Amino acid sequence: MTRAAPDVEEVLSERALSQWAQAISHVAGHYRVACSPGSIQANAPWFRGKSRTTALTQLARQAGLSFHAPDIDKTAFSQWRLPLVVELRDGQLLVIEHVNGEDAVDVFVIEEEGQRNRLTLSELLPEILFVAALRPLSALKDSRVDRYISRFKPDWMRELVLQDIRPYLPVMVAAFLINVLSLAGIVFSMQVYDRVIPAQSYPTLYVLSFGVLVAVLFGFLLREARTHIMDVLGKRADMRISDRVFGHALRLRNSAIPRSTGSFISQLRELEQIREMITSSTLATIVDLPFFFLFMIVLAIIAPPLAWIAPVAALLMILPGVALQKKLAVLANQAAHEATLRNAVLVESVQGLEDIKLMQAENRFLQQWNSYIRITGESGLRTRKLTQGLISWGMSVQSLVYAAVIMFGAPMVIEGSMTTGAVVAASMLGSRMIAPMANLCGVLARWQQVKAAKMGLDNIMQLPTETQHDDSLIHRDILHGHYLFENAQFRYHNDDQRIPLRLVRLEIMPGERIAILGRNGAGKSTLLQAMAGGLEMIQGDARLDNLSLSHIDMADLRRNIGFLSQNARLFFGTLRENLTLGAPHLRENLTLGAPARRTPTMNRFLTRSKSAAAPSSSGGWQKGWIIPLWRVVTACPAGSVSPCCWRECCCAPPILCYLTNPAPRWTSIRNESLFSGYISGLAIVPWSSRRIGNRTLVVASRRTGYQYWSWLSVSLS
Repeated sequence: MTRAAPDVEEVLSERALSQWAQAISHVAGHYRVACSPGSIQANAPWFRGKSRTTALTQLARQAGLSFHAPDIDKTAFSQWRLPLVVELRDGQLLVIEHVNGEDAVDVFVIEEEGQRNRLTLSELLPEILFVAALRPLSALKDSRVDRYISRFKPDWMRELVLQDIRPYLPVMVAAFLINVLSLAGIVFSMQVYDRVIPAQSYPTLYVLSFGVLVAVLFGFLLREARTHIMDVLGKRADMRISDRVFGHALRLRNSAIPRSTGSFISQLRELEQIREMITSSTLATIVDLPFFFLFMIVLAIIAPPLAWIAPVAALLMILPGVALQKKLAVLANQAAHEATLRNAVLVESVQGLEDIKLMQAENRFLQQWNSYIRITGESGLRTRKLTQGLISWGMSVQSLVYAAVIMFGAPMVIEGSMTTGAVVAASMLGSRMIAPMANLCGVLARWQQVKAAKMGLDNIMQLPTETQHDDSLIHRDILHGHYLFENAQFRYHNDDQRIPLRLVRLEIMPGERIAILGRNGAGKSTLLQAMAGGLEMIQGDARLDNLSLSHIDMADLRRNIGFLSQNARLFFGTLRENLTLGAPHLRENLTLGAPARRTPTMNRFLTRSKSAAAPSSSGGWQKGWIIPLWRVVTACPAGSVSPCCWRECCCAPPILCYLTNPAPRWTSIRNESLFSGYISGLAIVPWSSRRIGNRTLVVASRRTGYQYWSWLSVSLS
């Protein structure tokens, strides 16, 4: 008996998402698809509240797999379709790996720490609620041939746009019917001029008029339906492209991130050009182009001597657009380059607005901005001149087609070789044929801009990410913190000529508390960045728990590390949202600490929050807990922001703790209260010296206020 899968809009709980993440990682391992189990497990809670299909499709794609939900049928569990992930009615997940005989199956139990069991299919089938088939998205990698093949796929955007290719079939059918119904007005004019007027037949006129009205009504409904479908398809394609590009940008390796923030933003903004290209009007133009040949056949039937006018006009309309593509390409690339420089100045000015005012450099940046605006305006003026010229040329040729048909057809009517109705119908049909070509002129005018935008997005998609699907990373749930660096050299970016950090030999044992002391620029923060996996190692050996640091999954590394860098910042949102940025599972469980455990720093922070939000409101702690931080950070010193950033790191207690240049009061506290006054302001992070236990603690500072602890001091000169 065949049973369909349950409602695909069922929402998965957090526990179910965690199990599905484990099952997806297990299936990826079965197919030898390199993925990051830690990253999949960390991303799973963010799909809480999503439909089952959406959540599983996205999680499977992150593992390099595709998702499909087959029917629940005994034939689905053949040996050739395994492995399959099944969900039982009690919520348990099993991975069916092998069929033994006719009724026995070997299953992998997700919740029981990977235990395997043998069950009978006849007993298992009634308990199955849902079946998922996970398959590799692409062919498996082979190191013997990968070196000759580029990781980057130039057709990545085409695959995303044409992913919903099946719904385009109704669009083509609707386009065919619309173009056929548009012939009704042409046939109506021909019949009226040739038969109705000479015969003075009013009933025939009324019948033909009613038929034209029906055709126009159906044509209108079909156009609305086609536009709606194409808008929905364009929206889906836009969402897929935006998700792929922005997700790729968020996962870039630190060494590959473009140094210029403005140029990076400018490249990401090229999505707007792509979005305009996949709108319904552009798609309708492309869909209507094949029907030009249909109208050519109809025109040859109605008025054979006049059938050559429309094709010649189409060539005259398209040739200038094709001939100007090279010049348009130069202007489009120039405009993209100038827009990048303009955005770079804009971002740099906004980020350093306070420093610009203090240095009285407003005029310098204003002149720089005006210079780029002038250059961009001149380039845009030249581009618009060409594009508007092409569009105007197309409209002019379209108008001339009507006049040309009348001019060449009138002598034939006078000679009696053609009827008046045929000439009128031919003129209307010629104008209708040229309409898609006129729209094509607009597409050709914008084509080079879209190509330049695609080139900018390709540059981003070619940059390496932290979790490449063809990189074999090592998964570790727990890292103890045994570091060993030998002749290691690190750099920030791929094109750096200077080596900012060299380590001849450095070993840190688990549970040690290290104070890294040194002057400004000695490399203290750089060392902590390297220990957190944020720098690229170009030479030597760096190991963590006897594993190469570069081979450890970054998701596992960051889950075990609480790192407060010197550039830590708060993001737009409330205090609660900032504390749970990377831990969505804590949002509902996050509660305020008891009043006795609130720290003076946090009380001052929340008092400023209250003042910045509503001076007359009551309940400073409660108001500060939910007040938007963009109104608060400007009223608080950096020393009040750092504890909140540290709490972000400690929402899930880390095993390895790294701090860069903490405030003096953080480092001059007695043994029994190290960080307790600053890290235990909330009930979720009640740390004291006893709670630190065997955790590895590394603090980098230029101060020497660590006399109360048995620190191992490392001096960097």
